[in-house]
Amino acid sequence: MELVHVFLLHVFLDGRPASKDMYFEDVDRCVYFAQRLHKQSASGKITAYCLPVKVDPDKTKVYR
Repeated sequence: MELVHVFLLHVFLDGRPASKDMYFEDVDRCVYFAQRLHKQSASGKITAYCLPVKVDPDKTKVYR
């Protein structure tokens, strides 16, 4: 089992965690989705950001 670095997309709705199960191989792809989600919320209710983490790619779905 070899762990790899990926980027976890954290999504918050009204300050509460809404999602933390989307992993991306590429930080630019992760940031793209974080920005799109953030722009959907004119009132600032959706916050999203990417964090680097290590996962086992055999057990975790990693988007390319």
